[in-house]
Amino acid sequence: MHKKRSSIIGMMMLVFILFPVQALAVDYSISEVTIDAHVNADGTVEVRENHTYEFEDDFNGITREIVPKEGTSIQNFTGFENGSELKVERDGDLYQIFRGGDDETITIELRYEILDAVEKFEDGAEFYWPFFDDRNESDYEDITISVSPPALSEETDFVGYDEAYKTGTVQNDGTVLFEMGLVPEGSNGDIRVVFDADLFPALAQQDGTIRQELAGERDRLDNEAIAFAARQDTGSSIGNGVIPAAGAILLAMTAWAWNRARKTKQQAKPADGAFFVPGQKMSIPATLYFTKSSILTPAVTAAALMELVRKKRIEQLSEERFRLIDRKTEFDHEAALIELLFDKAGDGDFFETKDLENYTKNELNHASYNESITAWQQDVAAEVKQHELYGKHPLLRWTVGFIGLALFASAVFFGIMDLLPLMFFSMLVGICFIAFCFYSPITYDGHVIRAEWKQLRAAMENLDEADWNRLTQDEKMRAFAYVLGADEKSNNRSTQSFTNAYSESAFADFGVFYNPVLLTGIFVAANSSTSASASGTGAVSSGGGVGGGGGGSGAF
Repeated sequence: MHKKRSSIIGMMMLVFILFPVQALAVDYSISEVTIDAHVNADGTVEVRENHTYEFEDDFNGITREIVPKEGTSIQNFTGFENGSELKVERDGDLYQIFRGGDDETITIELRYEILDAVEKFEDGAEFYWPFFDDRNESDYEDITISVSPPALSEETDFVGYDEAYKTGTVQNDGTVLFEMGLVPEGSNGDIRVVFDADLFPALAQQDGTIRQELAGERDRLDNEAIAFAARQDTGSSIGNGVIPAAGAILLAMTAWAWNRARKTKQQAKPADGAFFVPGQKMSIPATLYFTKSSILTPAVTAAALMELVRKKRIEQLSEERFRLIDRKTEFDHEAALIELLFDKAGDGDFFETKDLENYTKNELNHASYNESITAWQQDVAAEVKQHELYGKHPLLRWTVGFIGLALFASAVFFGIMDLLPLMFFSMLVGICFIAFCFYSPITYDGHVIRAEWKQLRAAMENLDEADWNRLTQDEKMRAFAYVLGADEKSNNRSTQSFTNAYSESAFADFGVFYNPVLLTGIFVAANSSTSASASGTGAVSSGGGVGGGGGGSGAF
């Protein structure tokens, strides 16, 4: 029983390690928030907040982070729903209000007091507070904050920052109402409210005045807003001209590249439709890599083995038995395949198909087999790369890359300027330019290789025996190896019919016992046996509003 419990605990810990915390997050939105802050004559502030949450799944409650400004403190925090008090737990500045449910809309009332939150000057008493800041991880779809005096205040003054800028109005009793509307997560919105000084007789008065400072702040914010709007207009004018121009350049370049590639491909087509086996420009595995797919299937490995037989590096003694004749190879990938089959799976001189099966059945050999296959594939790719079958166009790449980076920089500027549509299109066009940096069209020689081998594959599906008999033994071997490697499945009907019709007569004089189903099957089985072995990690944020205070909302 103890072992079973330990296993369960271990599995649970593994789940929490492997899956991110976000996957377990509650799905919710905060549709409305109202915060009423009543400033008392003794300098304390009584706050009542109503948070309306719309949940779309199971939930256990809501959270409220309240980070007090330096020199202030929070006390008497409680939570209610419809007048009934809820359980609250505190962890530092984070309060958890427990109220479980499933897929419903709830409104939670929070009550707390802020101590020492009012500073009294010669011409007024100031309440300067951040009810949320950039640590907030939730959008407030509609938030309203009211700050009321202890009694009628005839000369109320205020200023709001960031999201609170230009959202406040003074009511008849001196209350200031900040109607902010939508406030995105990670936003600041400090508020400053100044009431008549004589409403706070018990507070110690500091030297100096405060209203002139507030007036200066309003002027500064207004000037910054005017300058920001001017920069927005300039940025909008520039963006509306530059982005369409960049898009037009991109379309023109794309059309040019497509037309050029089309013409090159047409010029590379064989002059007539006569059947022939293309000349030896690359090895068969490299040719398959370039003309068929960069994913080298077991069929390609089988074709590579037959290439070694054709080159007389290996002698095929029977359908299942091979003898190593010469280790001196033309390409690195041929040496890698010989090492895998004869040195790792075989005895160094001989290799049988059952040797590979026995080798890969042992899990201790899986890593070694996968390393060898990977090295073989990389060497095949290296051979293709040596032939430079893709155009480079360095000047074009550097040019479009520079334009793409310039558009990304513009997108940052548009984002700062709050020109979101221009930011989006600038990033979109910039991504397209960066993608164009990787434009590597196939060269004329590359198109010739592809066209010739494509014609061969098409012709061999309905090949006339007379055409086949006109080929040399070497051409027959290369053609057959290519068809074998090009078929993703060893039981492909075209390969089988071709094998039945021509393989025995084609390779009798060559000392080859050709069974494509068997040959490809051994590598399919080896890859399947080793595939399981081949398949297979918090940050602390800081922020704050005025005086290090702030906070936000969430759920759990």
